[in-house]
Amino acid sequence: MSRFDTIIRGGSIVDGSGRAPFTGDVAIKDGTIAEVGKVSGNAARVVDATGLTVTPGWVDIHTHYDGQASWDAELTQSLVHGVTTAVMGNCGVGFAPAAPDRHDFLMGLMEGVEDIPAASLRAGMQWNWESFPEYLDALDATPRSFDIAAQVAHGALRAYVMGERGAANEAATAADIAAMARLTQEAMEAGAVGFTSSRTEVHIAVDGRPVPGTYAAEDELLALARAVNASGRGLVEMVNPGIVGEDIEAMARDMQMMKRLAAQSGSPVMFLLLQHTTDPAQWQRQLAVCEEAAREGHRLIPQVAGRPISILFSFEGEHPWRFMPSYAGLDDLPFAERYRRLADPALRARLLAEEDPNDTGFSLIYKNPTLWENTYVTGATIDYTPPPAASVAAIARERGTSPWAVAYDELLKDGGRAMLAHFSVNYAEQNPGAVQAMLRHPLSVLGLSDAGAHVRFIVDAGVHTYMLARWARDSAAGSPEHLPLETVVHKLTAANAALYGFDDRGSLVPGLRADLNLIDLPRLAAHRPRMVYDLPAGMPRLEQAVEGYVATLVRGEVVQENGVPTGARPGRVLRSRRRG
Repeated sequence: MSRFDTIIRGGSIVDGSGRAPFTGDVAIKDGTIAEVGKVSGNAARVVDATGLTVTPGWVDIHTHYDGQASWDAELTQSLVHGVTTAVMGNCGVGFAPAAPDRHDFLMGLMEGVEDIPAASLRAGMQWNWESFPEYLDALDATPRSFDIAAQVAHGALRAYVMGERGAANEAATAADIAAMARLTQEAMEAGAVGFTSSRTEVHIAVDGRPVPGTYAAEDELLALARAVNASGRGLVEMVNPGIVGEDIEAMARDMQMMKRLAAQSGSPVMFLLLQHTTDPAQWQRQLAVCEEAAREGHRLIPQVAGRPISILFSFEGEHPWRFMPSYAGLDDLPFAERYRRLADPALRARLLAEEDPNDTGFSLIYKNPTLWENTYVTGATIDYTPPPAASVAAIARERGTSPWAVAYDELLKDGGRAMLAHFSVNYAEQNPGAVQAMLRHPLSVLGLSDAGAHVRFIVDAGVHTYMLARWARDSAAGSPEHLPLETVVHKLTAANAALYGFDDRGSLVPGLRADLNLIDLPRLAAHRPRMVYDLPAGMPRLEQAVEGYVATLVRGEVVQENGVPTGARPGRVLRSRRRG
């Protein structure tokens, strides 16, 4: 009889702790790591990892698979990029608790905020739950490629307790707050890993109304944070006003409010930290508040992105002409016909002469005076740190024409499937220095992949791949941009696992879960995104193929090899545990 199920021999081990890589073996038995180092003995399967990098599986703390997970056991967008644990329910939107008469509202909310087509949600979701505990049980009935964990969302909670009053963002009564606090604690004790809320007017439902909870009073938020703390598990996540620089003064006020929440509730409070084009130094002031909170003994945690965040403009997906009067109805056409019409010089002239009539949602980005200074022409791959000369504005100046005309004509290339990359955040000064400083900060955690969301114009599920390739492998050691490989892996694994109290994973240590990646680091590369139409109801999403992940293991089972899912289903719903 073999001593182990699997031995991975001779790889360069980056164990998640932050220590330097070392060459060794990893032995696996019954889904857990049995030995690390020089392993003797035999195994049913021996993998030669010579020349490969062996890491823990990535723990992705910011996804939006809340609906997709109810019909999709594979979640390929994340699986092929090495994710073995994913947390959803972020940004105050989710699907539990859910009264039967609120299903359409919640799907419209998710479509508006996270750009997940309601048509796909309607076609794919079974809605075999009402309460949050029932939601977890429903998800747990399906074996999965990797583990998923869920947070209870303020938007769903308010809509459930307050009905239309909650959807309309009316003030909560004392009875409303008590009911929401009770349900929050119930959700946490059933296994939710956090409570999330959104306070930005950029996050709106398809009916144009902000997410329920956007204007919630501090006493409401404090009661819900206290409910999280009373459960003895999890954390609070919040999205500030000003998330894309739309209200910097409100963001500053919210930072102080979140600091009070952390102090008065005892719960860790996490928020999304980004650099904005409207005030490129704001993130430094936010970090100063976090440092002040830490000195006072409270946890105010900045969640940061691993790269500048790009909105990919394309005529097949999202673009600044979507709301123009002459564009009305074109999205309903097959793409070939839509492209034919967009290529018509008469329609081009009308669209270039029109103005966006909206003043909410992404129209705020389209009307930003720095729109074209921060939008770049892409090629066969996307450069996430492009030179200033590649901006649409710079090209327009060189050609002596309008940047809108340049953008339109660039998007007509490649049969209408060309893309422009707009960096609305994290590239305000056309260098990645802010991102680098945020990643290096001792209080920050890495998130913001948004996997499963913004399916037509953001494809950041592969940010983990980018971190390894761009900052560790491709930046020379000692350069301002370089991050040591062990630091990157620690941020992607052990640090995120510890944040949520996932104490059975995140490091290659005997006794922990055998969730691993085997990576051909020199070959690691993500390709240019492309639109596919594989969501329920034939709806589109961007996918980004990747090469270099030789294998990903979950509980010791291989779930993908060289970018191809194996069909293994060792994953489950990961439920929170009491701290301590």
